[in-house]
This record gives sequence, structure tokens and C-alpha cells, in this order.
Amino acid sequence: MNARESARDGIASDRKSAAAAGPSSVTRKAATIVFKRYATVLLLVVFVVVFAATSPQFLTTANWQNLLVVQAVVSCTAFAAILPLVVGEFDLSLGNMIGFLTMLGAFLSGQGYEAPVVIPVMLLGGVLVGLLNGFLTVYFQISSFIVTLGVGIVLSGFTMGLSGGQVLFDGIPQVILSVGQEHVLGLGITVWLTGIIAALLLYMLEQTPFGRKLYAVGGSERVAFLAGIRTGLLKIAAFAIAGLLTGVGAIFALGQNGAANAGFGPELLLPAYAAVFLGVTTYRPGYYNIPGTLIAILLMAVGFNGLNLLGAPFWVQPIFNGTVLVVAVICARAESSRTK
Repeated sequence: MNARESARDGIASDRKSAAAAGPSSVTRKAATIVFKRYATVLLLVVFVVVFAATSPQFLTTANWQNLLVVQAVVSCTAFAAILPLVVGEFDLSLGNMIGFLTMLGAFLSGQGYEAPVVIPVMLLGGVLVGLLNGFLTVYFQISSFIVTLGVGIVLSGFTMGLSGGQVLFDGIPQVILSVGQEHVLGLGITVWLTGIIAALLLYMLEQTPFGRKLYAVGGSERVAFLAGIRTGLLKIAAFAIAGLLTGVGAIFALGQNGAANAGFGPELLLPAYAAVFLGVTTYRPGYYNIPGTLIAILLMAVGFNGLNLLGAPFWVQPIFNGTVLVVAVICARAESSRTK
């Protein structure tokens, strides 16, 4: 056998090896991509299988209807948290803001105002608070962390002032109660509306120039500014839309509860941020995104609901939420570092 024949045999052997290893290599690569992008989905499936096997109430229609309805308010708060995060800012006033707007709606209802007045005022109130957060952050060059924390504290004072130390439940408009408590095609109206809001936000963030500019500002504000993007205006707009979404969440909360109390709101902040950070690991790893956040909300809801059905005490929820938040921040940081 001469050298040319030996080389030909060697190449043929390599091709056979590559052909033999090809499908398994492709499968391995596909499995790696699925695991990296959709690990939370796989974990959600594991949760569902485990809780379905251990609790007969878990897969009942009533349980899932209640689980999804409860998450509508959390989802709106999480959506509101995403927009400032996309442009590189925080909004810590969201919890107190939703409590204030809920109380404002209940207060106006108690004064005899109907839905055509109460609903626009709640939405406009959210937008105005968002504009205030954005204006103070951009034009006074104050950290959004500090600004929104201060605004949140101020809002908590207004909430207590409106409540007068009581739970307000008189005169809540029937339209708001219907939105919060009635079902269509087996799902709560708030669940359907949350899905529509999620679809609109997904389209806005990923398919419009406005959404792409928001991501550009969050990626590098300096580069975005030099590229001609009005970064300050976009940041204010992000805070204003966050306020509008918080107003929608407040309407859902008022409708579901049929009342407002001064203590409602702040407890929604950490689960919302935990869902947003955990969502960074899914769908578009390294980026704040709507589908990943929805999956994270569902994951947290299923986890706590399953534990609750298994008899876990009430104090497990803050432990569960806190643990998820820490894990989510670590995962989000790892994904952000990987995409840079």
C-alpha cells in the first residue's frame, strides 16, 4: 500500500467516524440548548408531575382556575418591573404603588364614583407616578433605586391616609368586580386579559423600534446616546408604562378582593422581581423577557400551591419566594455574564 492509498483510507475512516458520531453529536447539542434555554420549563414539568402524583387535588379544574387567577396581579407587577430593568433601572415603588392605586379606586368608589371615573383615574394615577419616577431619575440624575424607594414610602403614607385605618369595600363598581371575579371559557377574565397584555408587551419589546431601542439603552446607554437615541425620554417612557401596568394590576386586585386594605401591595414586589430575574434564564437567556417571566411566575405558583396542598405551613411561602429570588439573581447574573 503506497502513501496515497494510506491517506485515502485514513480520510475514509475519518468520514465514517464523523458520520457515526454525527447524529449523537447533534442530539447532544440540541439537548444542551434545550436545557440551557428551557431549564425552568423542565423544572415546571417536574413540579407538576410530582405534585400530581402526591396530591389528588392538584390537577383539579378548581385548583388551576384559582392558581391562575391569583397570578394575574403578580404578573402585572412583574411586567411593570421588566420595563425599567430593560433600560437598566429599578422600580422599587411598584409594591406600594399597586397598594395605593387599589386604595385610591376603593376610596373613589366609596365616594359614589362609578367605573367610567374610577378605572381611568387608577390608570392615570399609575402613569403619573411612573412619570414622576422617571423624571426624578433622569433629570436629577438620582439613582432609580433611591428615587423609587422614596416614592414608594410616600405612596404608603397616602395609602394609609386614604384608608383612614379601615378596609374600604363600599360601592366597588360592578364592572370592576366582574373583571376580577367572573370567568369566560373556564378561565378568569383577569387571566385572559393578562395573556393579552403579555402578547402586546412581547410584540412591543421584540418587534417594534421602540422595544429594540429600550434594549439598546439597557445594553449601553452611552452607545445608544451616541447612536442618536433619546435615552432619557425612553427611560421616562419605561417608567410611565410600568405605572400603567401597575394600574391594571390594581384594578384586577380591587376586583378580585372586592375591597382594599392599607397593608396590601408591598408583598408583591419580591415575587415579581424573582419571576423577572428567573425569566432571564429562559427563552432569551441573558435578557429580561416576557415569556421567560410568565414561565417563572407559573413555576413559583405551582411550587407553592403544591407545597400548600401537601400541608406545608403558611410560613413556607416567604421562605420559598426568598430562595427563588436568590437563585434567580444568581442565574440571571450568570446568564448576563455569558452573553457579554
